[in-house]
Amino acid sequence: MENFEITQSKTDKDVLQIFVPISVKRRNGTALMILPKLEENRIKHFDDKLLNAFAKAYKWKDIIEDQDNNINSLSDLARSQNISMSHATKVYRLNFVSPKIVEAIVNGTAPRDLRLQDIFAKKAPEIWQEQEVLWRVI
Repeated sequence: MENFEITQSKTDKDVLQIFVPISVKRRNGTALMILPKLEENRIKHFDDKLLNAFAKAYKWKDIIEDQDNNINSLSDLARSQNISMSHATKVYRLNFVSPKIVEAIVNGTAPRDLRLQDIFAKKAPEIWQEQEVLWRVI
């Protein structure tokens, strides 16, 4: 816990001040507070958009692979879900993201600034290790 500084106020013995070094990053006009990394007490962060997108991608893969329905392609799926082919493609590509990245997202240990639009914006490298370096999930 060398990153934290705790001091007692000299004027008021009932006041306890805690200093936590943070950094603030701007992402698409939103301020994001980045806390220092503490390996033993790392704060878990769950991003609902990321979790839901990965769940949807896996569900869609199962739907397409199921032989008992009329949906045999991504375009059939996009039509049935009433979404654009572009969006369906972006979500479906999540099936090819490194298992380590998926595990970090599900466990809440992925970098706090990793967002769904970041994954959609960049074409993911095919090699999982390159993905892990790109999105800092090593």
